[in-house]
Order: sequence, then C-alpha cells, then structure tokens
Amino acid sequence: MFRKLLAAAGVGGAEVETELFTPGVQPGGIVEGVVRLRGGNVAQDISGIAVEFVTRVEQEYDDHEGIRDTGFGRSPVYGPLHLPPGAPLEFRFAARAPMETPITFYNGRHLPGAQVSLRTVVEIHGAVDAADTDPIGVGALPAQHVLLEAVERLGFHLRSADVEAGRIQHTAQQLPFYQEIEFGGSHNYPQLNQLEVTFIAADHGMSVVLEADKRGSWLSEGSDVIDAMWVDYAALGHRDWAGELHHRLAAMSSRH
Repeated sequence: MFRKLLAAAGVGGAEVETELFTPGVQPGGIVEGVVRLRGGNVAQDISGIAVEFVTRVEQEYDDHEGIRDTGFGRSPVYGPLHLPPGAPLEFRFAARAPMETPITFYNGRHLPGAQVSLRTVVEIHGAVDAADTDPIGVGALPAQHVLLEAVERLGFHLRSADVEAGRIQHTAQQLPFYQEIEFGGSHNYPQLNQLEVTFIAADHGMSVVLEADKRGSWLSEGSDVIDAMWVDYAALGHRDWAGELHHRLAAMSSRH
C-alpha cells in the first residue's frame, strides 16, 4: 500500500511503497527489496531514501518503564533527488541485518514478544519525513539454535523474548540494546526460578550470557546469578553444549 508523503506546502504529497523480496533473514544476512515513489500534485525535493531495521526496545526510567520502536542498521538507498509531479520512480536495495539483530523465530516457532520490521525513511526537504514499515522474520543463527535447543533439553521451557536498552559489560556489543530470551525453571535445577539467555553475536562467534533468578532460603535472600561464555562458530559441532550448559547451570545453582 502506498503511503502519502507530505508536500512542503501541506498538499499534493507524493506516495511511497516498499516491497520486500526477502520475507525472512538471519542476523548478518541480506534483505532485498524495492522502494517505489510516485510523485504527487507538486514537485518535491527528496534529501535521501534509506532503509533501517526496527525493533521494540524496553527502557527503564527512574519511576517507570517505557517501550519504543528503535531503528538500527540503517542503509542508504538513493538520494538526493528531485521528484516531478506524478513521476513514478523505483530504487532497488540490499540491506545487511546486523549480527546483533534480535531473532524472532527459533526451531520453526515464533518467539513470543519478538518483532523486527524494515522501515523505509524518505527525507523530504521542508516537510515531515515519511516512513513505510514492513514486518520481517529473523531466524536463529545455527549457533543460537544449538544453544537454545540445549537449554530446552535441560528442562527449561521457552516463555518469551524482549529487547532491553543498555549494554552488557565485557562483550563486543555494538548496538545500544540486547535481546533476552526467557525460560521458565527446570526440575533439574530447582534452585533456579527462571533463566534468561542473551546472545551478542559477531561474525566469527558470539558471547552467550546466562542470567538466572536464584531461589532464596531461610539462610539467604534470592538473587540474580550470571555466567557468560564465548562460542566459536568454527567449533560449534565439536562440543557437547548441553553438557557445557549443565556444568555452568549447576555451578550457578550452588553459588552463594
């Protein structure tokens, strides 16, 4: 569907439509498509056309928590240009999804709460910028799939996913947010109420951060316990990841 662009004079705006040729992608993959412009009743000067990925990010403030759509991984498409009245123009594009793009699908299932879109931004001289947003599926990387599957084999049950503003220390994080994938507790680790898994993916490997809500006792209060490890993609098939996670989770369960 074409979206109206506001003309500088407030009338006679052009229209924009984006068609994606790539309905799904993995982090690091390429999304291809075409941006179509159609001139309105008056000529318009377009400063630039770009596409960017968008996800919903939770931000904690002093007294409340807010959620806002946040753009990332912007790629220029074309511009500047002059759009004559009624003129149809098309621009092909290929945009790379950042390695840290939140995933929305794992093992054929949608991650509840996870969503990513591709937004087309048309910057119009003297007018309000226009945008057209199209949802896109982001599948788990092979390493993410293996680790999530190992977590489930250990008895944890997938609940939901969200994206939090902020940075995780001692990682090579590039984006100003990170995704948390939440699992309910496992009978194998009765001391852990729930488990959150975060991936900070890069080109050759990824940091995996485990954060568990540890149950309290009559001697101590409950607490959050954290562990982290590095996964080299080249070594993915040469380790028992369920065994590695079991060792780490057992240690987290007994940590004081």
